Amino acid sequence: MKKLIVCCFILLSSIVTFAQVSIGLSAGANLSAMSISLRDLSSFRIKPIMGYNAGLVVDLKLNDNLSIWSGLSVAQKGFNQHIRYYYAPPRVDSTADMTSRITYLEIPVFVKFNTNMKNGNLFYGFGPYISYGILGDIKTIITGRNNASFSDKIKFDKIYDNINSDLVNSYGYTRIKRLDYGVGTMLGVKINNIILTASYKYGLHNLMWEYFQDEKMNNSSLSLSIGYMFNKNIQKNL
Repeated sequence: MKKLIVCCFILLSSIVTFAQVSIGLSAGANLSAMSISLRDLSSFRIKPIMGYNAGLVVDLKLNDNLSIWSGLSVAQKGFNQHIRYYYAPPRVDSTADMTSRITYLEIPVFVKFNTNMKNGNLFYGFGPYISYGILGDIKTIITGRNNASFSDKIKFDKIYDNINSDLVNSYGYTRIKRLDYGVGTMLGVKINNIILTASYKYGLHNLMWEYFQDEKMNNSSLSLSIGYMFNKNIQKNL
């Protein structure tokens, strides 16, 4: 993985050397969830949550119709999970709502195709991304036999003994892998200096530490953003 990251940076550096670079800022909203595969998934209901994204946009123009879209952004992702269970005897139904929010530093590297219309630029792109978790928490609300609510910080390290863990830890949600990577696609339009983009990203990395080989957690997010590209271009040609 480290070799892959180094190769990506070398490739970007080589491209920047011969590219026309435009820089901008963008911000928007994320609708995110997780694709979760657990052994007792039949009792779960996964719902998306709203988050945010904001950061620096870099457009490396190779020619009139092709460029590399990248940058560095802060993106909040996560999910909501509703669980129903019961105690017997007596049979008392209880529910638990767990909401996870994780903040990532994210770098996409998309190949971007430009149409360069008369009044703007309609563009499409796709490619890989890499994310690094910097903080997160998960809030749990239990109703039923014993009402309770509590919050846990997410720790990005492996736990070796989860036998005596509580509800959250038993599903591995408070201890997940920090690094995420995957693929994404985007569609956008640029009018003058304003850019509007919609993008979808799906994580290929299993975020759950492998307590069981068949259990997985993967990020997915749909983002809507608005941004501003500065007029000044940085021409690189060494």
